[in-house]
Amino acid sequence: MRGKMNKRRGVDIAIVCLALALVAIAWIYLDEGQMKKWILIFGILLALFFLILALLEKSGVGEKNKVTSEGIPTELVLLSEEESVLMVWELYGKIALVIGREQKENQVDIDLSNSPYAAMVEGEHAVLNFADGNWYVEDLSSENGIRIRKSQDGSIYKLSGTHPCLVEMGDQILVGSNRLLMR
Repeated sequence: MRGKMNKRRGVDIAIVCLALALVAIAWIYLDEGQMKKWILIFGILLALFFLILALLEKSGVGEKNKVTSEGIPTELVLLSEEESVLMVWELYGKIALVIGREQKENQVDIDLSNSPYAAMVEGEHAVLNFADGNWYVEDLSSENGIRIRKSQDGSIYKLSGTHPCLVEMGDQILVGSNRLLMR
């Protein structure tokens, strides 16, 4: 996203320079008259318009598709008993993440091998899926299951093995006794 924004800003600044060059050429080389006046007005307005666009893109005001922390979680955080952060995984740009313990025969995206309650986590315990602008967690028929602590009311819900559950900003996914915070 940042590279795309820098390219747009560069094009906007190039157009500003061309418009100012047009104004300078008209000012120096054209004789007084209606044509000179209209070219100067057009060039100045064009330069101002693209200068404003470049400044808005630089400040981030023009970003329409930016994912913010207001709605969709961008990180999954392993919390300790004292609420301190033990590990952080980036969610931004991902569509599916397997939660479990890394073992020889399987690789997981959210590796809880070094978590305080690793013994309660199976090799492939659960999966996080991103669909329709939301994150969903699904139990992969694990022995200890998955529970969700909803941030809205603090209630804890045990997941059914057959249905994914919506997880939102502030919710905690309980994998065994490990707490994974969506933020």
